[in-house]
Amino acid sequence: MKFSFVVLTWNRKAFLEKCLASLAESIGTFDETEVIVMDNGSTDGTAAVLAAYEGRKGFRVIRLDRNYGLNSYKKLFNKAKGKYIVVVDDDVLTFPKNLKAVFESYMNAFPDYGFLALDVIQNEYTNGAKPTADFYVETERAGKIVQTGPAGGWCACFRKWDYRKVMIPFNLKQLNMKSSEDGQLVGLFAKWLKLKSGIIKGHYCFHASGPHYSSEYGYLDRDIEKYKDAGLDWFVEKYEEYK
Repeated sequence: MKFSFVVLTWNRKAFLEKCLASLAESIGTFDETEVIVMDNGSTDGTAAVLAAYEGRKGFRVIRLDRNYGLNSYKKLFNKAKGKYIVVVDDDVLTFPKNLKAVFESYMNAFPDYGFLALDVIQNEYTNGAKPTADFYVETERAGKIVQTGPAGGWCACFRKWDYRKVMIPFNLKQLNMKSSEDGQLVGLFAKWLKLKSGIIKGHYCFHASGPHYSSEYGYLDRDIEKYKDAGLDWFVEKYEEYK
């Protein structure tokens, strides 16, 4: 198995439906490729979306009895069989063409990087959760450019071999919105393996993050609850402005 695309979802069936359809189209052929979707005890009809993928070539669906939060990533990563693990947020709604080729070529060209995320489409409603340009320094190799700096887990690739080296400390972490799976991986790769992180410049996904799209798709209450539980008051205030 070369690629494992892993998706954790909870009560966002409208996002998830678009995410999985677009992801499957971008992946194309499923040779040496799997998509694992883990449902964190959704109650909103997500089960019906996932039913369409059960038994489909390349897809595995794992249903949990309740919402274990971001800690479910520990189970999810350990289920992945691929040489490369690509974590995909369920609110990423479009992907570039030939997604596997993009990640494989950049992971090979930048072996000193442990965590590489796609670039994000930015518009008047969202920055895609990507910080401003002053956080990044560009590195070019053979025509490929990586923006070295913060790399979120909206659609990001890491090597299973590297993950196995930090798996024990990662599994000991309590994951939440303040201490997320992507932040912990980036930190562990840097501290333990001296690997950098960055953004693959010019290869864009659409990460529908922020209160505008949360409101448009009917997820404001869900997201406010999530941020309240994490004690992220600034996010709660921003999302409540849209109610």
